[in-house]
Amino acid sequence: MWSIRISVFSAAIVTALCLALPLRDSGSAYAGESQWVLPSKPGDPLLWGRKDGIVFGLPSEGGLPGPRGLIRIGVISAETGEPALLNFIAIEPVTVGRKNRGDRMAFSELESSELDHGLYGKRLWVDAGNSRPSSLGTFRLSSFDSPDGRSKIERLTVRIEVERFTANKAHVYLLASMQSDHPREVQMTVYAHDDSPAIEELTLTATMGNYERLRWLWLKNRVIDSRELYRHYLGDDFAERGTYALRRMLRTANGDAIAFCTSNEAAPENNPNFQAKDHWRYQLRRLTQYWRVPKSNVERDLRVRVNGRRVYWNSHDPIAGGVAFENFEVRERYKPGQSFIFGAMAEEPWEVLPLITGLAASRNAEDN
Repeated sequence: MWSIRISVFSAAIVTALCLALPLRDSGSAYAGESQWVLPSKPGDPLLWGRKDGIVFGLPSEGGLPGPRGLIRIGVISAETGEPALLNFIAIEPVTVGRKNRGDRMAFSELESSELDHGLYGKRLWVDAGNSRPSSLGTFRLSSFDSPDGRSKIERLTVRIEVERFTANKAHVYLLASMQSDHPREVQMTVYAHDDSPAIEELTLTATMGNYERLRWLWLKNRVIDSRELYRHYLGDDFAERGTYALRRMLRTANGDAIAFCTSNEAAPENNPNFQAKDHWRYQLRRLTQYWRVPKSNVERDLRVRVNGRRVYWNSHDPIAGGVAFENFEVRERYKPGQSFIFGAMAEEPWEVLPLITGLAASRNAEDN
């Protein structure tokens, strides 16, 4: 099984981990001995995950903020001891058909809800029994022996239902799971309901790369810089360029396909020359975000895709430092039960062990 470890135990890296990974505040509602973050009583935010890694959640009172129709990804802030937003995951099914791909595609955060009239964003919920957002949430926490038999590994699983899409009638759901031995990853396994039209692709996309101002995409033997890729783009919409086939993706020692995306800034939390609305102000330390596809789920048409923005979404406010990646995703033909793993870590890509072959040379982040 692929894992992330620090390649050198230097004081600098240990310091970076202490700053970027979750720390508990004794006065926080999330303080406690267990590393798991779980709803424990009716009315708790729909939030699950690990204090020593990442958390994921759904729109809910007291939960991580943001639009409907999006799965929230965050970490427990070292400064506040509370969950802090890092990115969103949108669900974008493409149905089988002869029309252009864009005409067969639907977007979970952009469509109007037919269950909650007058609201944008499809409803996401965890109680399949009544299609209403549960106040507690349903989840399963199980355990099994580690490969060496010396310890127990705990596994959390949450079934997330998605309101039927209007544009293409797709009806899908996913299982979000985390393991105690991989606290910085959430695995999302996708399915179509029996009453759904045939699915060609069921893409999960990280939609908010310009929050951390992600500008470096790590591929095999090269790093793509958003400022170079979109150097001629001057508009206020999406810069649509940046699809890279499987042969250009990195592979882990056990054959998983992986793509990293990082900020070019050494300290993005400093938000230099920031001129946008305050909710765009990045609150966390520098983190490496990535998608990993297990070897058993890699299809020949797998590819990584990005697009960019020069200004923040739904505004004319320029992104300080230049255009950044917005959507960051992997795409491949749909098979029921295929998994996509999203992760966030304090380490740089070249600090991953076992070392990833074909990784471009390490590069120093730029001073703010």
